Amino acid sequence: MAKSRRAYETSRTKFRLQLILFAAFLIFFIFIFTAHRSSDDPSADQNARLKAMFDASSLDLETPDGLPRPPGAGGEAEDAPTIDDISESTVTANDLKLMLSRLPIADITIKADESSENAPSVTIKNETKYKPDLAALLKAGPSLSLSGDGPQVLIYHTHTSEAYTPTGENSYTPDDNDRTLDKRYNVVRVGQEIERVLKEKGIGVVHYTDGYFDYPSYTGSYNRSLEAVNQMLKKYPSVKVVIDVHRDAMITSAGVKYKTVTTINGKEAAQLMLVCGTDAGGLPHKDWSKNLAFNATLQQTLLSKYPSLMRPINLRAARFNQHVSTCATLLEVGTCGNTLEEAIYAASLFADTLGDTLKKYQK
Repeated sequence: MAKSRRAYETSRTKFRLQLILFAAFLIFFIFIFTAHRSSDDPSADQNARLKAMFDASSLDLETPDGLPRPPGAGGEAEDAPTIDDISESTVTANDLKLMLSRLPIADITIKADESSENAPSVTIKNETKYKPDLAALLKAGPSLSLSGDGPQVLIYHTHTSEAYTPTGENSYTPDDNDRTLDKRYNVVRVGQEIERVLKEKGIGVVHYTDGYFDYPSYTGSYNRSLEAVNQMLKKYPSVKVVIDVHRDAMITSAGVKYKTVTTINGKEAAQLMLVCGTDAGGLPHKDWSKNLAFNATLQQTLLSKYPSLMRPINLRAARFNQHVSTCATLLEVGTCGNTLEEAIYAASLFADTLGDTLKKYQK
């Protein structure tokens, strides 16, 4: 009897061990399966990464000149970004990699001012400590005098590979998120449209398209483009107007990519934004207010012709290489959500207005 009972207890113990081993194996299998499903779920991974990206405390933000944003200078380093102030020029290369190129796209039209269409006024989105007298700058106008010999306008692209959302008409394989080295489809193509229209209006243009300033390294793009700009200005001393053509990026923590768009003459156009740098970031730029006068004058003319084309002028702490001229600007043509067609059309409207404006300052 005792022997039979011992056999029964041994059998029971073995069964318990087998049951425990089976339960452990089952738990392990469920864990592996769940982890695999999570890694295959792009929306979950995407939302987590986007949330991290647009949590202001998680961003390692720099000025485009490579200097830390100084305390009190304003900008994204101190405030959580909103959908109208997330710009690729303010985030690092690691942050850019988190921007996924295939996201839902939504239209947005950002109003340039609070005035009526019949009386548009120039407004500034000021991210600096400065309080410029806009009325006085508009009255003074730009410090500009154009000679008839040689090119008067230099176009270049610090972020050369920035591109747009591919369409059936203009389709490309991105080299990175919303970027391509194919200059038929990135911001170089937009610069070519500005060049074409200006030349048709009799304005001399030199368009720098050699190489890439943002590839293979995004960091240091502005240092590299500054070297090229200085070389071009030395080669073409007649140049007075310097335009760095970009495209913006606008994306929310919910995983929605916005495109800034408006309808002009029955056709969709990407909205534009003029960005004016200052010396608030720590780099010398004593004539930044002259650049702002140029931007304000141009913005006023653009608003009078196309009230919905422009976003407010963006006054920033960073210099953006604009110390090279008293008539320099950074032009954001749409966002990564826009199509190349919308960007090219907007660029043609901009160039047409710029050409008419510059003619007033020709000798």
